[in-house]
Amino acid sequence: MGSCVSRSTASVEARSGRAVATAKVVGLDGSLAQFAASVTAGEALGDAARAPTFLCSADELRFDAPARALAAEEALQPGWLYFALPMSMLRRPLSGQEMAALAVKASSALAVASGKGRKAARVAPLVLADDEGTGTEDGGWSRHAYGKSDALKTVHGGGETVGKTRTRAGG
Repeated sequence: MGSCVSRSTASVEARSGRAVATAKVVGLDGSLAQFAASVTAGEALGDAARAPTFLCSADELRFDAPARALAAEEALQPGWLYFALPMSMLRRPLSGQEMAALAVKASSALAVASGKGRKAARVAPLVLADDEGTGTEDGGWSRHAYGKSDALKTVHGGGETVGKTRTRAGG
């Protein structure tokens, strides 16, 4: 008789109605697998074990340091986050860009798994140059825009409002 491992991409908490600490594995494709029962790294990789991949703990990842591969028989800890990484990343230091990409991948996978998706607003700066195309004497910009949409943007420059403003109803 062999051991049996159940792999689920659905939230264990949603199915059971109560919070259960699960080991979470972010796959190469950004998918998230959750394991409520005790499982080893080799079992968690499953079919991916045939591909040139390894598992590492997110808590052990360091900038400019190589990722430590979990041994196939090493047990995953409930509540911890793990990454499946290509073997090409095994013995070389992780760059800042790779660390950032892993953080984004984990954040996206966790948001999708919790059912929240990516609904958050994104903020991008708007920079306006003055008439001569230069900034202030100290190298800064003399105007800044505030607001969420074009209809609500207000541009301030030289102490006066020079863009659109929104007035409140009844006020």
